[in-house]
Formats: sequence, structure tokens, C-alpha cells
Amino acid sequence: MKLHPSFLVPLLAVSFIAACQRPTTDSRQVAQLISDSELMLDADDADSAWTLLTQAYDLALHARSAESKAEVLLAMSRHHNMMDRPDSAVSCLHRGLSVNPRAADDVLAQYYAELSATYNILGDMRSSVAWARKALPLFQRFGSDEDYAILCGNTGIAYRRLGNNDSAAIFYQLGLERAIQAEDEASQAYLANNLSVLYVEMGRYDEGVQYAEKAIACAARAGDDVERLSAQANKGIALQMSKRPAAAIELLTTTFAEADSTNSTPLKLKVINYLLKALVDARQWDAAASYLQKGEAIARQLPPANTAAAGILESKMIVQTERGDYEDALQTIGRLDTLMRQQQVIPRFRLMTYKGRALAGMGRYREAYQLQAEAAVLSDSVRSRESADKLDQLTTNIRVMEKELQLSRLSRKQAQTQRTVVALLAIVGLLLASLGVLILWLRGRRQQALMRETRKYVEGIEQERARFARELHDGACNDLLAIGMQLRGSAPDITATTQQIATLRAQLRNLSHELMPPQFTSGVHLDEALGHYLSHLEKPVIQFSAEGSGYEHVPPAIAYQFYRIAQEAIGNVIVHQTDAHVAVQLTRDNAGRLDLSITSAGTCVPGDGTGVGFQSMRERAESIGANLTTEQTSDGFSLRLSAP
Repeated sequence: MKLHPSFLVPLLAVSFIAACQRPTTDSRQVAQLISDSELMLDADDADSAWTLLTQAYDLALHARSAESKAEVLLAMSRHHNMMDRPDSAVSCLHRGLSVNPRAADDVLAQYYAELSATYNILGDMRSSVAWARKALPLFQRFGSDEDYAILCGNTGIAYRRLGNNDSAAIFYQLGLERAIQAEDEASQAYLANNLSVLYVEMGRYDEGVQYAEKAIACAARAGDDVERLSAQANKGIALQMSKRPAAAIELLTTTFAEADSTNSTPLKLKVINYLLKALVDARQWDAAASYLQKGEAIARQLPPANTAAAGILESKMIVQTERGDYEDALQTIGRLDTLMRQQQVIPRFRLMTYKGRALAGMGRYREAYQLQAEAAVLSDSVRSRESADKLDQLTTNIRVMEKELQLSRLSRKQAQTQRTVVALLAIVGLLLASLGVLILWLRGRRQQALMRETRKYVEGIEQERARFARELHDGACNDLLAIGMQLRGSAPDITATTQQIATLRAQLRNLSHELMPPQFTSGVHLDEALGHYLSHLEKPVIQFSAEGSGYEHVPPAIAYQFYRIAQEAIGNVIVHQTDAHVAVQLTRDNAGRLDLSITSAGTCVPGDGTGVGFQSMRERAESIGANLTTEQTSDGFSLRLSAP
């Protein structure tokens, strides 16, 4: 039957309207299916959630909507990450970017952030940082406070695992500032947790405990059990590193019992890794072997480069080294070294330290000594004063923000009762203004003190550099000139020249040992380090003795300053008393009191006691509350240093 022409126009109009409305309707259905799948995932029904996402993707294909397909692929990538399938997540994310190349900036922000998080899970920290850098400017404009804070935390993690602690601290601070301003407890817990890890790695264990406790409190208020358990694990490792193994083992054992009932594989591995370190320190080998076996079984579910899985390798290395399985330990260290090319699984100086211990255990002492020396230099770099100052400033800023937030909350509460207590609010307002002025004044004083400390530190460095320059110029350079002139003579005295070369070698060797600090936080004791240093000095003749016991309990800061003061004193003897006989006696009594006595006998030209060396020794003694006395005569030099 033919239709009358008058019916064709309305029919075409209806068809056109239906065609225009169908994509809109399909897009709404896609969005609803994605929302329903997220609810299913929150209810731990992962299979039903995935079924809804596949339905949404089929609907997006039918609608031929690039925006809808990209939206579904983003949701699928998040589902894969929740199920510990980061490889599949990366594939979905790159497909999503390709199907919708003209995506709006707010959509791109979500994709870039998810790519950063996924590469973080995979252990590719450089890619994680690169995608985060693209996402952060977009999140500044389009992201919520929570999104921005979490992205800052993820970026900080990536930088920390690349060994860039300064950048990590900056991003943690940016994220925590936004989370505190937004009063977002969950994000505060996440960022405080990461700050706890950073402080522990920097050797600041008390602050690590403080931030872990803050994360525990915030996570409990937010109802986030996974973040709370992660914070408990961080507190446990901080306790263990600060020599409280019993408390650490108790806390970590309880935490693992809770973590084992969750679906978070990285959390389980994290707790096991920390618990293994505590068990090794306590020499509980059977328990350590049992948890290591559990950890290796869980780690097989993750990619090898995953940080949590790599942590099991670190724990295995520690167990093998401590038990004397040095060949197996070297194989594990090799695997870790390969992973370190992608990210900093553990601080490199720590890996080098354990490798040195394994080599020493196998009798390869020369290689071991070289590694330990390089590890000491790296450790000093990681824990440099500049990094410590930045962390101090970070802590100060965070505490000020928290105080300001508390004041803001108090002001809002008081505003609600303003109609009935106007007079009281005026008084409180005056107090708040005074407190604000006080905070600003204190902050200014703190910054001035920090500037003075920084200036003093820089001046100390310059003085040390000047001293070493003089040592090299007045000693080594002049000796080399004299040797050269003798060799150019018509009848060089080979015996005298050889003696001069030996003397020059001794001077340079002594100087090199002065430049190499011991690593007192890695099992080196003051009596061992001082004995090692003195034994390598060829001139002057030194008699060293160490009396008492318990040198392993001497705090690293005190041990370090005693060591440096001894170096400075011996250096003065070398310069001013070349033929001296020196006696060095180190004593630690039953009460823990530490004494250092240095006496030298031989012709000496006494100074006025105002030189750089004496000033340096006095400042070092003052920094640890020690008493220092020195005496110079034409017959010798004596020093007495004591600390409680």
C-alpha cells in the first residue's frame, strides 16, 4: 500500500526525533549501570558488578557513543585495579583514551589520575609520575578536594620510591593541606600514613609513630579499616626501628590477624614484611620462616615489580643474611637490584649494606668494605641536613594548619550563639586575635631560628672545606713539589724520595679516612668505628684502648660527634706533632657514662685555642650536651670529653 505524500513528513519527523533521543537515553542507561556496578563492588559482589559493566559497554557500542564507551572503560579499569589486575586496567585506560581522543578536560583528568595510580601499582614509578604531572593541573580546576588530595599522595609515593624524598614531602604537604581544609578524614588518614612511612625511612622514628597514630585516628573516624590497619603496620615498624621489638611484634601480629580477613593483598604483604623485620631482630626464626612462607604465597598473586611483592624479597634477603645463608642472600639481592632499575624498592644504601654483609660472610672482605663505604656516603645523602630541614618545615606547616583549622571550627561554633552571647564573643574574638598574633610571632621566631641554624651549618661546611683545602695545599701539594724537584736533580736520593712518598701516602690516607663517616644506625658501634679509624693511621703512633661494655646502646648522634671530635683532635696532632706518641682511651661505665681521653707526647708548637678545629670540637660537644676540656703545652696536647 502506498502512503499519501501528506503522511511522509510527520513520519520522517518522528523517526528523526527517535534517532536523536536514543543516544541520550542510552547514555543515561550506561551511567546508571556504572553507578549500580559501583554499589555492587562496595557490597563485595565483584562478579555482579562486572556483569553490569559489560552490559553498559554493549549498550555504549550499540549507541555508537565515544563518550559512553570511554566512561565504561574508565569504570572497568577501576574494577580491574580493585581486583588486583593492573595489566588489564592499563589496557582499558589506553583504549578509553583512543576511542574518545577529544575528551573534555574533566574526563582526561580522571583518566590521567587512574593511569598514574595503575602504573604505581605495577611498580613503574616514572610513568606514574609522568601521568600524575598531567593530571594535577586539571584536578586543580575540575577535581574535588578528595581527588586532588589522593592524587598528591599517589604522586608523593611514586617520588619516594624513586628515591626523591624532597619531592615526596612537597606533594604530601600539598595533599594534606587540601584534606585538612576540606575536613576530609579519609584523605587525611591516607596522607598521614604516607608521611609516617617517609619519616621512618628518614630515620625519624618518633615522628613516624606520631603520624601513624594520627592516621589511625582519622581512618577510624572515616570508617576505613584498610587504611587503619596500614597505619597500625607503620606504627609497628617505627616501634621496631626505634628498638622496641616486643611492642612492635605484639602490634604487628594483631594487625596481621585483622588484615588476613580483608581482600587487600598489598595490605597483607605490607604487614608481613614489617612483622618479619621485627621477628628477625628478636631472633624468632621459626615464626619468621612461617610468615615468610605465607608472604611468598601471597606475593605470587601480584606482578614481581609490585612494591608489596618486592617487599617480600627484601624480607627474604634480611632473613637469609641474618641466618648466614649468604649465597642465597646474594641471589635475592640480585633480584632486588633488577627491580631497583624501575623503582626504589628499598633505599639503595640499605641494599648495599646487606650485600656487603653477605660478601663479608663469604670472606670477600675487600668488596664488602668498598660497598659499606659507598653505602655510608649514600646514607648520609639520604639523611642530609637539607632534607631534615625540609621535613622540619613540613611538620611545622602541618601543625600550624591543624591549629588554624581548630580555630576556624571554634569560630563557627561560637557564631551560632552570637545572638545570645555577644559580649562573650567579643572577648573570645579578642583572645583569638591575640592567639593569631602569637602564632605569627612564634612562626617568625621559628623561621629566624631555622635561618640561624642553616647559616651555622653552611659556615661549618665552608670551614671544613677550607681546612681540607689547606691540608691538601700545605701538605700534599708542597710534598709533591719537593719530590718533583728531587727527581729532576742530577743525582736524586731514591731512599729519601721513597720516604717522602710514603709520608705523603700516609697523609692522604689519613685525610680520606677523615672524610668517610661511619654508619652508626646500621649496627656499627663507637668503639669499633674509632678502633678501625685509628688502626689505619700510619703516623703518628697511636695506642688505643676501649673499656667497658654496652657500646651498642650509645645513641647514634652522640657516637657520631665523639667520632668526629676524635678525628679533629688526631688531625691537629698529625699537623703539629709529626713525631708524637698518642694514647686514646674510650670508657663506658656501668651507668652508661661515656668518656674519651686523648694525650700526645712530643715536640709541639701550642696555639691559642681559637682555631677552626678547636671551635668545631667545642660546637660538636655542645650539640650533645658533653663536657670538653683541652690543654696545649710545648710538650704535648691533651683532651677530655665526657657525656652522660
